[in-house]
Amino acid sequence: MSPDEVVQKALEVIGEAVSLEPDDLQDHETWKFLGLGENLQNATASDLSNALDFAVAPKDFQTYPDVGSFKSFLQQKASGGNGAEAQTNGTSATKSPLPEPEDPWEGIPKPKVPLSVVLQGKPDTAKTIMFLFPDGSGAGTSYGTLPPISSDGSGTLLGPNPHLARLLSTESRTYVREQVYLAAKWTGIIWTFLVLGGIAYVGIQIEMDERRQPTPDEWSFSTRWHMRVVRAHLRAGEQGGGGGYVDWAAVGSACRKILRSLEDAEKDGKGVGALGDDGEGLLIPDVGKGGLDISAKSWPWRAGYFEVIMSCAAAAEHLDGMVLDKTRNMVFPREVVIGPSNPDPRPVPPYMAAAPKEEDCGRPFEPPETYYMRVLTSLGFTTKQKLDAAMAYANWLEFKGTPGAAEEMYRWAVDIAKAGLPTTMNAEDIVDSQSNVLKPEAAKEATPNLLHATTNLAIHHARTGNVAGALPIFLSVLRAQRSAPVSPFPLQTASAEPSEAAAKTDIGSAASMVQRFFRPPRFPPPPPSGDLPVVRASEQPTCGESELMLYIGEILFATSPSSQEGLGWTRSAVTIAEANIQNERSAAGKAQASEQGSTGQGKCRQCLLTGVGNWETMLRRLSEQQGAVGGREGGRNAGWFEWRGWFGQGEGDGVKGRTLDEAATGVVAKELEQVERLKERIVREGIDQEMGRAKGVQGGGASVWIG
Repeated sequence: MSPDEVVQKALEVIGEAVSLEPDDLQDHETWKFLGLGENLQNATASDLSNALDFAVAPKDFQTYPDVGSFKSFLQQKASGGNGAEAQTNGTSATKSPLPEPEDPWEGIPKPKVPLSVVLQGKPDTAKTIMFLFPDGSGAGTSYGTLPPISSDGSGTLLGPNPHLARLLSTESRTYVREQVYLAAKWTGIIWTFLVLGGIAYVGIQIEMDERRQPTPDEWSFSTRWHMRVVRAHLRAGEQGGGGGYVDWAAVGSACRKILRSLEDAEKDGKGVGALGDDGEGLLIPDVGKGGLDISAKSWPWRAGYFEVIMSCAAAAEHLDGMVLDKTRNMVFPREVVIGPSNPDPRPVPPYMAAAPKEEDCGRPFEPPETYYMRVLTSLGFTTKQKLDAAMAYANWLEFKGTPGAAEEMYRWAVDIAKAGLPTTMNAEDIVDSQSNVLKPEAAKEATPNLLHATTNLAIHHARTGNVAGALPIFLSVLRAQRSAPVSPFPLQTASAEPSEAAAKTDIGSAASMVQRFFRPPRFPPPPPSGDLPVVRASEQPTCGESELMLYIGEILFATSPSSQEGLGWTRSAVTIAEANIQNERSAAGKAQASEQGSTGQGKCRQCLLTGVGNWETMLRRLSEQQGAVGGREGGRNAGWFEWRGWFGQGEGDGVKGRTLDEAATGVVAKELEQVERLKERIVREGIDQEMGRAKGVQGGGASVWIG
């Protein structure tokens, strides 16, 4: 390129950097005057080196501080020289270079590009323009002295983008700043209220959960939080929340976290020791880790530990037929797995993720016996806790189709109950070691744990068809319960809150309410161990006796030559259960029924429902048998002593003029009518109870029509 072309090209690059046209760059203007600072000089020197055939250094702008001298420098470089002969003040400058004030903007009459323009009037008739500067000052000029506007309308007084210029006015910037400040202010206030409200809500929920079912104070916050999560899942399943579905995978995961914390000496397991001579703990073949020594821990800690282990066992039972997809950490039914072992996988429901592959799957949880054996081999649990674990394990074995192993576990439970007897008692004098039948002469010394263990063993015998071994145990347990002495004092139930005397005034009631509100919840005291002899609350038959009589009635009806004997036991059991329900309802009061009263009626109601069902089944079978016999052999005439109508029993009750089969059929029909009336009443009471519970939840006021 020629020297003139080099200069023209360089001025274009510099003009683009300072937002000016090349012709606007005067020789006497310095780089500082034009706004070409140090940083911009570095960038412009790089652009010039790329655009020209020679290199330009940033220091060249310092060496040649004005436009004229820099043009001479460029011409010398383009001609092949080194630029040293260039005049620092310009080669042909007719004007002296401008002085360089301390402030580059000092002495400048007005900027080349005003920040905003205000028309004094309409655009078509305006005569004066007001230019506003950042400091608020302004200068006016006549409309005629303004630079001409292109005829095509592309140029305007506000630049190429007038809308953006108006938006960036001083007023707009102030408004935007105010709105941003207000938005940030109210956003912070709203989020503060949301966060504080969430914290308050969580705190209220924790307090309500603690008063409903306290957690041990010795546990850390995270451990207690996981325990509340487990209880919330189980409570949702019991109360029908979420469709009655329990997320057992979440329950098991939370329980394992709690167990790791409770068995870690660094966290919540301080004072927990390992069993065994070597101090490394017990290892049970085909099971794994055994129990621990928790005898040094307090009762709340041990009770919570037992609850966690049993929850783990329940989760293991429900996850037994499931698989864990290790790639996604999700649990699926075994039937949907895609792999060689399942050639015809079941389709995955729409609400579930894609089916897993067999090579990515594993066992989601440990087997249930891992946790049951941990309770049975630990040191520090009560006899009742070990008995509950043994019963649950035996029930699981029975469910898995191993009746032999289940019977061994039931017998182990009986041995656990024997081991809990007082040292003054000899187990061989109370229960027979072979048949596990309670001896009549020592029936009063039987403990609740022993009665519970032997009853469950008898139930297992009955389920497996060993009625010869079940019936004697049922009869001996019933005899022991009926021969138990009556306690002269009312039986007290364990309660987390201490009993208080009723307030006599409204002020006293209010003060008591405030005290209860601020009093921290207490963990319930330990329940009766069940190792002392049975004591009855009253002479009235209990629901436990009604349950035993139902089992005895079923066995006798199925095995005895006389079906009436089993029917009589069942009828008596129904009468006892119904009487207990009425008594408990009267004791609870008609005005308010507490939750404890509803829980106490649950077992009696179940006995009543089972008894009514058995009673109806027996009556219908008797009716079918009598109809079949009567049709095959004809009616049987009554004998002399069967003419009850002659002895003042009433014409309707006697069998005079009828055969014995006709009389028996009439008795069965009357009992069936009685059963139907009893069933209708049970259904009606159940509906009333459900409506009452719904009103209690919804606050009442809603009527329910049942068509």
